[in-house]
Amino acid sequence: MRYRPLLAVLGLLVMTLAGILLVPLLVAAALGSSDELPAFYTTIGICLATGMVLWGANRDCQKELRSREAFAVVGLGWAVLSFFGALPFWFAPGGIPSLLDAYFETMSGFTTTGATILGDIESLPKGLLFWRSLTQWLGGMGIVVLTVAVLPLLGSGGIQMMRAEVPGPTTEKLAPRMAQTAMMLWGIYTLLTLVQIGLLLPVMGWFDAVTHSFCSLATGGFSTKNSSIAHFDSAYIDGVITVFMLMAGLNFVLHYRAIFHRRPLYFKDSEFKFFSGLIIGSIIFVTLMLHLGSFPDRVVHPGKYDTLMECFRYASFQVASIGTGAGFVTADYDHWPNACRVVLLVLMVIGGCAGSTSGGVKIFRVLTLVKFGLREIALLIRPHAVLPIKIGGKPVEREVVSRVMGILILWVLLFLISTLLFSFILDPAWSSGSGSLEVVEAQQVPGALEDDLLLTAVGATLATLGNIGPGIAGVGPLENYSSIPAAGKILMILLMLLGRLEIYAVLVIFLPMTWRR
Repeated sequence: MRYRPLLAVLGLLVMTLAGILLVPLLVAAALGSSDELPAFYTTIGICLATGMVLWGANRDCQKELRSREAFAVVGLGWAVLSFFGALPFWFAPGGIPSLLDAYFETMSGFTTTGATILGDIESLPKGLLFWRSLTQWLGGMGIVVLTVAVLPLLGSGGIQMMRAEVPGPTTEKLAPRMAQTAMMLWGIYTLLTLVQIGLLLPVMGWFDAVTHSFCSLATGGFSTKNSSIAHFDSAYIDGVITVFMLMAGLNFVLHYRAIFHRRPLYFKDSEFKFFSGLIIGSIIFVTLMLHLGSFPDRVVHPGKYDTLMECFRYASFQVASIGTGAGFVTADYDHWPNACRVVLLVLMVIGGCAGSTSGGVKIFRVLTLVKFGLREIALLIRPHAVLPIKIGGKPVEREVVSRVMGILILWVLLFLISTLLFSFILDPAWSSGSGSLEVVEAQQVPGALEDDLLLTAVGATLATLGNIGPGIAGVGPLENYSSIPAAGKILMILLMLLGRLEIYAVLVIFLPMTWRR
């Protein structure tokens, strides 16, 4: 490991964050929300000082990044940036008094998870609310990718960093230089965000339109309202956000070709066809279940699900939100029929397409897994046949298949181990004096009765590892994560990072060989 180029790039990232923090500072000043201004000033000063020291002392080595340092930069970079990004929440008088909670909220933002510890979101000062949404927008396309785009000083090291960060099994170059590819991706991302803002402005104030557009395209799910999108109770707003969440769940390379090459190849893409079929099938199924079934939320909100179109409205929004990992809510899906909850849990796991801002294991990997299984069955009948795995008519390289299988195995292992750990953390039989894990009484987790603790553990694991946000039971759509013990929050912070960086870029930091010279 070469430490100096690692420290130089971390310094650049921290200085980039200092510049970005000027945006919420100016927004707070423009809105007359002055309480949080000193917090932003202080954080910007700390970021500049830290970044200049790290970069200044090591800038002559910044182009010496190899794959080992690049993976370390991405993994450590997100952890470090989340720490500095948490400082305004912690410093501001009306912010978040606990540094751990502030770090949790910021990590949830940068990883576009959308899990929150805030019980009263609307009480947060406007500048902090804007910064909270901006963290998701930055995390959607990747703040490291942004740095590659605007700071070509990294040379070939930028390629390694982008490959380590961009979701999906492969990273497609849209231009000869990786910095140009990053700029193009950010350009499309910004363009779609501006279009959504324009569509929302007639029915929302500019502040809500901008913040919700940030979180829709990032598939993050942070809202400025306590009841999320349900606060607006508007079919038009639901429809606009649904469309842009689904667009964000697609591979951005498809958007690039449609916009710049005028070649809309969506229906020729296997991932798009699989994703579309999955979403449409889920919407139809959930709509029919809501229209025909009897369930608790129908009793709580009589008349809400009376017509087929109303059922379609809520079903399509929640399927799109959960299927892309956005996590916005317009209804309490945790009190829908169990069959609907199962469908949503499956969508949490699968997620969106590779090269999108969505969470989950990604459609490409699911397709590869299915075709791998079918090939193994065929080989039982014809053991000497040569049967390559093909997606979209093109053979998938053996190296890519190996990486896909490795990610899926690690994902399942992490899910099982984390669910087990959460079960201990939430179990009222454990006390703080009987072990190293902090415990919480069952009734302290809102919505989680003793019989629901396992569901809460499963929901918290899926929601954070899949970068979804809301889960089920004690961490369902109407709940938050404030009552989860400190040990559980630390575990979820790690899971959010693992989910966003797709496991490898984080686990490589813990390997001793990474740090050997």
